[in-house]
Amino acid sequence: MKSIYCKCGSIIRVDSAQVNVKLSLGKELECPKCRNARISKDIDEIEMHFNGIEAEECDTF
Repeated sequence: MKSIYCKCGSIIRVDSAQVNVKLSLGKELECPKCRNARISKDIDEIEMHFNGIEAEECDTF
C-alpha cells in the first residue's frame, strides 16, 4: 500500500500496483471524490456535445 496526496488535499492509501499502472499510463493519481467529479463532468460534456449544446452556451460550467 502507498499513500498518495490528491490535488484536493486528501491523503488516501491505494495499492502499489494500482499506483504503478496509473503512473505508467500517464494518469493523474486522485481520490475517489475527485475521480467521480471528473467522470461526471466528462459524461455531462459528452452528452452536451451529442445534443448539440456547446459548453459556452450552458450556464452549468
